[in-house]
Amino acid sequence: MKFGDNKKLYIRRALFVLLTVLTAAFQHTDIAVPDFFSAKAMLLIPLCVCIAMFERSMGGLAFGVLCGVLWDAASARGDGFFSVALAITGFISGAVITYLMRNNIFSALIISGIFSLAVNVSYWMIFILVKGYEGASQVLMSFYLPSAFYSVLFTFIYYYLLRLIVQLTSDDKRIRFN
Repeated sequence: MKFGDNKKLYIRRALFVLLTVLTAAFQHTDIAVPDFFSAKAMLLIPLCVCIAMFERSMGGLAFGVLCGVLWDAASARGDGFFSVALAITGFISGAVITYLMRNNIFSALIISGIFSLAVNVSYWMIFILVKGYEGASQVLMSFYLPSAFYSVLFTFIYYYLLRLIVQLTSDDKRIRFN
C-alpha cells in the first residue's frame, strides 16, 4: 500500500490529532475557554465523542486514549483515570453510532451529555465521595454537574468542525450525514 492511496485519510487523522492537542491546550488554560461561574469546560469529552462518531469504535478508542493521556499528563494526579474513561467513551460512542444511532448533531448531543455526566460523576465518586471529604454533595452540585452541562455545549462546535474535515478529506463526494 502506498502513501498516496490513503493520503486523504492520513490528512484527516493528522488534523484530528492536531485538533486534539490544541483542545487539550485550551482545556488546561483558563484564558482560552473561560469558566462559567464555577463550571469548567471539559473540552476533551465532547471532542472524543465527536471524533468517535466519525472514526467508529476502534478509531474512537485510539483517539479516546490520546485525549485521556493528554488530560492525565496535565492533571495533578496523573493516575490514568481520564485515559481509561475516555478510551471507554471513544469506543462506546463509535460502537453506538455504528449499530444503534445515526450520525447527526442530536445523537452527538445525547452521547456527549451521557458521557460528560458519566465521566464527571464517576470521577467525583472515586476521588471525592469514596475518600469521605466533607461537603462532597456540594462539590458535585456546584462543580461537577455544571461542568458536565457546560462541556456539552462545545459539542456543536466540534461536531460541525469534524464533519467539515471529514467531508473535505473524503474520497466519496456523495458522503452524507443525517
